Amino acid sequence: MGDKPQQQLPPWERDPLSSFLKDAALNEHISSLNLAPIYSLLKQTHSVFESVKSCIEKDNHEELLVPRLLLVRSYSAFLAAVRLSMSGQSLEAMPVLRAAIEQTWYSLHIARDPKPPERSFIWLQRHTSPLQTKMCKNEFTIANVSATHKSLDAPTEEKFHILYNDVIDYGAHPNEKGILASMKLEETADAVTYQVGILYPDPLLVTVTLKTAIEVAIGILKVSQLICPMQLKVAGLDICIEQLIREVPPTFADSGK
Repeated sequence: MGDKPQQQLPPWERDPLSSFLKDAALNEHISSLNLAPIYSLLKQTHSVFESVKSCIEKDNHEELLVPRLLLVRSYSAFLAAVRLSMSGQSLEAMPVLRAAIEQTWYSLHIARDPKPPERSFIWLQRHTSPLQTKMCKNEFTIANVSATHKSLDAPTEEKFHILYNDVIDYGAHPNEKGILASMKLEETADAVTYQVGILYPDPLLVTVTLKTAIEVAIGILKVSQLICPMQLKVAGLDICIEQLIREVPPTFADSGK
């Protein structure tokens, strides 16, 4: 039998949107080369996440179904933030990282429900009536969900809360630190032009955002240990998570950030 013909990808269209997507993908590749040690740490983080995901997906405890779903969504948000940042959209990565933190806190808050499955039902029934919407909003405030985390692991919650406030400052809310970070001023004899970068793969900005993403990922992994402690310990993932934590300072010290 002859070899199967190699599948050819369709060519990019010749329009501005297609050019934008092509440039974003190129930036992702260039960022992985220019920031090789950081990209290596990202691959390590991804590998640990994949192992954790495999563990929690096989868990048969029905009361942890919603927390497990939310943890995987947090993992997905981490990947989305990495992709955005490496493409040159670091500021747009910040709202995604905020979602990752909030989903993680929701997950833990539901998992540690003193009257299970009460919190799961409140979350699942949010849109069944105006009353249920109000109940859900009242239950899942940031104050409530972060307090649950603090009661179980105060040092990690403190770091997570700092990250939460940082991502709000740098893009998760339309605050000046985020909005102005990609602005460039050009002056000529004839005009003054204020340019706002959409694809803006500035190495410093990308590095800082990726460091934030990895720190958020570590927070997610630490929370996963609170939700599924035995599964992760039996799989040896406690050791993997601690190794990942140890890798962060030297990796970013070498990058000068």
